[in-house]
Amino acid sequence: MSAVSDVYTYLQTQGIAGGSTQWGLVRRRLMDTPLPDQMVMMVEDGGPPPEMSIAGDGQEVAVKDLGVLVTVRAKQWDGDASLVKAQEILTALHGKVAFALVSRIYIRISAMTAEPVFAGFDEQGRPLHTVAFRLLTDA
Repeated sequence: MSAVSDVYTYLQTQGIAGGSTQWGLVRRRLMDTPLPDQMVMMVEDGGPPPEMSIAGDGQEVAVKDLGVLVTVRAKQWDGDASLVKAQEILTALHGKVAFALVSRIYIRISAMTAEPVFAGFDEQGRPLHTVAFRLLTDA
């Protein structure tokens, strides 16, 4: 599974988005159906260069520093709703250490900004907020 799939499943099982919430949940590759105004979308984000970690035998090994970009869109002109949902997602994921997230254990999950970033309004006046995450793993 990819980091995007892990985050998608986690947000759904925690009741943050998707399922019976009023927030649609989509991945970049799965947008065949009409999208609701209120939605959370995830895409791969290249992330920074790999870090090095010390293995049990003292050897340096490369670890994967995966990136996931989460974009939250709310109903027309409701910037407070998209900000609140993006902050809820940031709070749910940021700062996790040695955290089992569906398919693997992540050494560290951290947001790239201290708060969600306002990305403006789309062509229909729906506000957008983004949060980029780094998910460090050795798997």
